[in-house]
Amino acid sequence: MPARSALHTAFAPSRGLFQQWRVTSSLPSQPLSPIADRTRQRPHRCLSAAQLHIFHSSHSHSSQATHLTNFTMPKRKTANTTTATTKSAAPSRQSKRTKTTTSEPSSSSPKMSPSKTTTKSAIPKAKEVFQPLPPSKSNRLLEPGPILLVSTGSVKDGTHNLMTLGFHSMISHSSPTLVGITLGPWDHSYSLLKKTKECVLCIPNATMAEKVVDIGNISASDLADGENKFGRFGLEVVGGEKVEAGLVGGEGVIGCLECKVEDEGLVGRYNFWVLKVVKGWVNKENFEGNQQGGKGDKGKMLHHRGDGSFLVDGGVVDLRGRMTKWRMLQD
Repeated sequence: MPARSALHTAFAPSRGLFQQWRVTSSLPSQPLSPIADRTRQRPHRCLSAAQLHIFHSSHSHSSQATHLTNFTMPKRKTANTTTATTKSAAPSRQSKRTKTTTSEPSSSSPKMSPSKTTTKSAIPKAKEVFQPLPPSKSNRLLEPGPILLVSTGSVKDGTHNLMTLGFHSMISHSSPTLVGITLGPWDHSYSLLKKTKECVLCIPNATMAEKVVDIGNISASDLADGENKFGRFGLEVVGGEKVEAGLVGGEGVIGCLECKVEDEGLVGRYNFWVLKVVKGWVNKENFEGNQQGGKGDKGKMLHHRGDGSFLVDGGVVDLRGRMTKWRMLQD
């Protein structure tokens, strides 16, 4: 037989397990708090009270039996239910002062607000602010850059041609200076540009507004043999320095840019030509007038609005002192 002390030592773990099981049968993972333990004992106190009430009641013995029969022991609660009971029962055992304090939310607690409702009410829908514009009319907003006269062909062999262009954009300032234009096979100048790989971009001023429209209304293929748009509209032809295409001279031009094709990668799919500016020229008087905010009609550029109407340059808002990040672009 094992010694008495050995038996006591051997049975100690079993007693420990039993006690643990009794405590954690409701809450397997956490020991109960004192409040929770008192809550668990409350049904037994209620039972005793009921028994005393039945014992001292003036009812008959059968009534007492009925009370005892109808009385049911409260079921053992699960972990979640016990926790909820503990939280709800705890305030009932506190003082009235504590109840008054806990009945209202703490001033330090953040007030919860329905973020979704606030977001919806704070951010209006686009249709509530703007009027819809069909994508096909996007040029009404983006096109108003200066209208251009594009010169192609060669002055030497008499193939020089001229067309009006509104779709263009700057690509890079320098190293090299690149400009993009959209010019498709529906224009006679397309085949000339594809052949010679060079052209001139001329910027007319407001005095040439009507001629600019007339030049765009007619194609070189509609002209008689040996005729070109320079002669048709009485424009001066000026020979270039880097290209064979003619420059437009006279007081109706602010400046001209001699260009060569840099990249044709987007021509087949988008009719978009990337041009490199190899030489630039300006009419000094007209250019200075333009830099001063369109002083006089000779210094004002034309901006096509995409529907046959044009904007003309107005005053200048000089913010050069504020554009500290881009001082390298200033004179």
